[in-house]
Amino acid sequence: MASQEEIKAVRMEKLKKLESLGIELYPISVRKDYNILDLREKFEELVKAEGSAEYTAQEICIVGRIMSMRGQGALVFADVFDGTATFQTIFKKDQNPIYTLSTQKGESVSGITETLAHPGVTKTASIGADANENGNDANQSPTDAFELFKDTADMGDFIEARGRLLRTSRGEMSLVVSAWRMITKSLRPLPEKWHGLQDVEERYRRRYLDVLSNEDVRKSFILRSKLLTAVRRFYDDHGYLEVELPILQALAGGATAAVFETHHNALDLDFNLTIAQELYLKKLIVGGFNKVYEVGRRFRNEGIDTTHNPEFTMLESQEAYADAKSQRQFIQDLVQSLVRELFGVDSFQYEGQTIDTGKAFEVREYLEVIAEYAGITDVRAKSREELVEVAHKFGADIEPADEFEKIIDKIYKKAVRPKLIQPIFLINYPVEFNPFAKRREDDKTLIDRFQLVMGGLEVTNCFSELNNPVDQKDRYEDQDRKKRKGDGEISPSDQDYLEAMEYGMPPNGGIGIGIDRLAMLFINTGNIKDAILFPTMRPEDTGGSSAEKAAKKKESSVAVIILNAGAELVGWQRMNTVAHLSASFAGTAGKKLFMQESVKTADDQDIKLNIQHAILIKELGSNDALKNVLAKANQVGLSTSEFTREMIETTNDKKVIAQTKEKNFAEVEHLGVLVFGPKSLVEEATEGAVLVG
Repeated sequence: MASQEEIKAVRMEKLKKLESLGIELYPISVRKDYNILDLREKFEELVKAEGSAEYTAQEICIVGRIMSMRGQGALVFADVFDGTATFQTIFKKDQNPIYTLSTQKGESVSGITETLAHPGVTKTASIGADANENGNDANQSPTDAFELFKDTADMGDFIEARGRLLRTSRGEMSLVVSAWRMITKSLRPLPEKWHGLQDVEERYRRRYLDVLSNEDVRKSFILRSKLLTAVRRFYDDHGYLEVELPILQALAGGATAAVFETHHNALDLDFNLTIAQELYLKKLIVGGFNKVYEVGRRFRNEGIDTTHNPEFTMLESQEAYADAKSQRQFIQDLVQSLVRELFGVDSFQYEGQTIDTGKAFEVREYLEVIAEYAGITDVRAKSREELVEVAHKFGADIEPADEFEKIIDKIYKKAVRPKLIQPIFLINYPVEFNPFAKRREDDKTLIDRFQLVMGGLEVTNCFSELNNPVDQKDRYEDQDRKKRKGDGEISPSDQDYLEAMEYGMPPNGGIGIGIDRLAMLFINTGNIKDAILFPTMRPEDTGGSSAEKAAKKKESSVAVIILNAGAELVGWQRMNTVAHLSASFAGTAGKKLFMQESVKTADDQDIKLNIQHAILIKELGSNDALKNVLAKANQVGLSTSEFTREMIETTNDKKVIAQTKEKNFAEVEHLGVLVFGPKSLVEEATEGAVLVG
């Protein structure tokens, strides 16, 4: 079997052949009289209008990608797909097809007059029809257009085909081609009936081939689009206003999650990508908008598994004067409406189960189902050690910083959630589970929160929103305490949001809907990647430096300063060299060196943290040895900083630059160098250096 590159080389030769004939292979405009789906629907009407003729007298023009080719000799069949449907085209040598460079309505090309009421594109010439005394029209090539198609057309090419409609003896709707032209020459072969893309990861990376070659996948994403349209329509019909909110946020709040960080160059400020829009929506509630919602991307710097993607789509909404109970009814009505609209019935299939949405959804207490499925009663009476033991029994991993609510949640996800197949609302969670939900009036240890679970997937997160700024401040302080203990997934104190609350926020209900999870259910897949067109993937390893490859393996990084022992530096010079190299390193790498900037003491005082990487100080015996370290480090892509004799003799950068420019590299005396990167590569580059005692 020929390789991709061999096939590409053959197709390049075909491209050159067509170009040598003066053919524009990637034209600006094309002629399209019908979408193929419309043509198939109107086929009988068009053919019937022509009476009993073998072909329709009127010619039409279609465009699309060649998905399959078959036949030989004087007859070739090519199935053309235009994104709406597929249509069979027939190339017959005895029909004397021509190669049309382009046509215009009403213009005669090779004896054929266009009669369709569709303005075409500019008129040019054609190949392979009426001949002059030399056997060819002055504006035509001697090339046989039928043979040209056989010799140069491939599966994957886009063509424009003009001809008459015909139903074959086998009943196949067809277009007998009288003229054709190439409108895009493809250089790579399509996967044949999906045999060419067996690797699941390749399907995700090259989704454009996946949706082109797999009709079920294509239909899945059409269903997802219809789902999102229907959700928006439902919200709009219920009086909600769709709004647009910031993705770049100075403080990412509204949920407990690790964040993605970025930097704005013009403002010289660090920003976070949004993890939730809840706080902005509630500010709008303060501002007098009673019903608002936003659909958009969220970014959480967390693990990837079958139900989590770091970048995902979520709908969040807030309704003034609503509570969790009224929002439960709203969610039930929404889900029931979606299922009826998308499937035409009150149920759908998921992972071999029939999910019935036609009746009222079951409502259960969260701690009640924990007790039933995990065997834990009176969870607050249990010690942390007892809860960890239960978690381990169900295969949950517990981190040292995990507190009560995280341990319980991990038990729930292992022991309970997979068993909840039919629609069920879980209500009344422990107060520690969410810093923004209002406490129950009858039990202050619980919050008025609910989640909808179907098919073992959490679809919504909703609650009566906390609107008491004093309580909110206390909750924030508890979140900050957890952060100081090492919990990276907390919602930080947001003074701007607290200020908004202090102006007065009406009682309101909030909803969060995971669109990807809902799509998983309706598409009938257990993998979130099948519900996202372009899921987050590790890039293909196409090379890169050794440092980049080591970084992909998440190897810990280290910085090593190498002093030049041969320079015979005195104490203050050695300290000065180390200080300048460290400052240069920090200035280049910036805040990415820090896990977090500060930590609070028990009495709420800030202590600025140091970088999270070790800095070792070593020595080598000569200037040449330091230059050798630099060469090795640069070769494998490590970060480096340098400190030279010129830099210690003056603090005037202009003098340093002028003096350095006068020397060759070999003449520059290095007093010290710093190397930073993956530990194994740094150790290799600094081999032989002795640790300073």
